[in-house]
Amino acid sequence: MKKFDFHTHTCCSKHWIWGVDGLSTPREIVETAISRGLDGVAVSDHNTTRGGLLAAKIARKIDKNFLVIPSIEVKSKSGDVLAIGVLEELTIKSRSLTAAEAVEQMREKGAVIIAPHPYGREGLGSLVEKLRFDALEGFNAHILSRYNRKAKELAKRLKLPMVASSDAHIAEEVANGITGLDINELSIDAVKDAIRREKTKIIQEKHTKSMGRIYSKKIGLLFHVTKRPPCDEI
Repeated sequence: MKKFDFHTHTCCSKHWIWGVDGLSTPREIVETAISRGLDGVAVSDHNTTRGGLLAAKIARKIDKNFLVIPSIEVKSKSGDVLAIGVLEELTIKSRSLTAAEAVEQMREKGAVIIAPHPYGREGLGSLVEKLRFDALEGFNAHILSRYNRKAKELAKRLKLPMVASSDAHIAEEVANGITGLDINELSIDAVKDAIRREKTKIIQEKHTKSMGRIYSKKIGLLFHVTKRPPCDEI
């Protein structure tokens, strides 16, 4: 069984207050994921595939047996939509799409569509039941346990496969949520097919405990105390 973290952010994720929402470079995310025994990671920055595409280039240089899946977390008008496997350079204006439009546009690009943290901040809540998702995030390391339980119950009711994710915004959080995939070939197509065919298993749930430190660093960005990560370095 191959191990993946399907929801991570790099400093290519932008934020209207902090400037960057992720505090680690694509290289740091890749190196940490490899060091923690993962077989692959989806880099899913907010509204852009830039971080994922950079991470994929870096991974090919570091370890050809490690798979980076360029992805994107679209911030729609109603909440977040996670699209796994978007292989083109893409930037979307925040809140410019409805959730339904985000789902359909990402599906047209061949992505697997996941509902992340449905009961957490920026989650879609009951709207998940009205849209066509391929899977649901049954565990998100940033979300309270009771909301993750509700997410699992929703996935079971809708008969959707579940994934676990770290939602890492700094490299040390990578692998806090791990999904096992029953695949023989380590490729993006194999990963997407396994999710769609419900060949997933949640194998690690470790809640993130570093949120205070993350926000202190983000506040430091405002006052130029924290150094902005060099996001475009290969």
